[in-house]
Amino acid sequence: MNIVHIIPTFNEKENIGLMIEEIFHIGKNYPQWKTSILVVDDSSPDGTSEVIKKYQKRFEGKVYLLSKKKVGLGSALVAGFEYAMRKLNADIVIPNDADFQWDPKDYPRLVKKIQEGYDVVVASRHVTGGNTSGWNIFRRINHEISNTFLAWWIAGVKEVRDHAGNFKAIRVKGVLDKIPLSRMKDVGFSFQLRILYELSKTGARFVEVPAVFHERKRGKSKIGFNKHYFRDVVEYILSSFLIRADRSKSFFQYVIVGGTGFTIQTVIAKTLTVFRVDPSIAVSVGAESAIISNFLFNNLWTFSHKRITGRRILSKFIHFNGVAFGAILIQFVSVKAGITLFGPSTWFTFMVLSIIFLVVPYSYFAYNHFIWR
Repeated sequence: MNIVHIIPTFNEKENIGLMIEEIFHIGKNYPQWKTSILVVDDSSPDGTSEVIKKYQKRFEGKVYLLSKKKVGLGSALVAGFEYAMRKLNADIVIPNDADFQWDPKDYPRLVKKIQEGYDVVVASRHVTGGNTSGWNIFRRINHEISNTFLAWWIAGVKEVRDHAGNFKAIRVKGVLDKIPLSRMKDVGFSFQLRILYELSKTGARFVEVPAVFHERKRGKSKIGFNKHYFRDVVEYILSSFLIRADRSKSFFQYVIVGGTGFTIQTVIAKTLTVFRVDPSIAVSVGAESAIISNFLFNNLWTFSHKRITGRRILSKFIHFNGVAFGAILIQFVSVKAGITLFGPSTWFTFMVLSIIFLVVPYSYFAYNHFIWR
């Protein structure tokens, strides 16, 4: 397993050497893992790159330096992810900071979760056992607004509780390599939210592991009122609303496709009832007819970013029918109960109610987590 640690730096000469040594020291306990470190330096004027070059000689072929113009954390991580995938053939990437606020000793726990079958493992301050250490009131308010109000409630990114940390493990094959990194324009700390959202769109399995976030002991913090702070705040707010809009767009498309299927189902069901077919059976036959329409249009439009192609279409259509059978069963039971209690004339009302309040949320969840994942 090829693990690439990606460390973005700007003026971290006091920390980067210690971080490199610590990662390799930990890695000695896991000889089955191939460990390398990619440092993405934003042209630090303090000599950070010179320190890294010394470690390149000491750990030949294991330490890599990517120097670039300073733009922001997001651009550094995009460059690092692309380099790790294209040049270093990474199986897992682990972004982290150089300042030891996230303890690198926790990284084996992240990797082991990947080995258990998860795709994105987030070191979290917001699950049992996680915490922060020494934050002032400004830092806490800043974090709560961005992490809870904007990321959770506005953007609706609810795969994890901690959206702001850099420390995580990400599977490359079938997950990170599906993300259009070149189109990601978040340059500041909003990148952390954006990457989680983009990973969620691949159908990745998420998990959080508890971690304690410490205050840095060496070097100067990048958090605070500086020339990039207000740019990053505005970008984070805008990104949160854009993510919400994108999520709503997907759901809106799903509703339109479902509406088309509903029309097909209604026409067929009403036609069958004219020929005195039992309403519960007529509804079920109409629903099965709508399944084909829903599968085709969802695959071509709603979930086009995860489109199923080739030989997988048949097997996925069978899976889709399995999910749809649950929807048919929901409608069958609802309509049967309705006409039993209130008479045959109420079948259409109960079909509509069951679709709106039961089938729509059930199907949208199943499509995202089991079909187009």
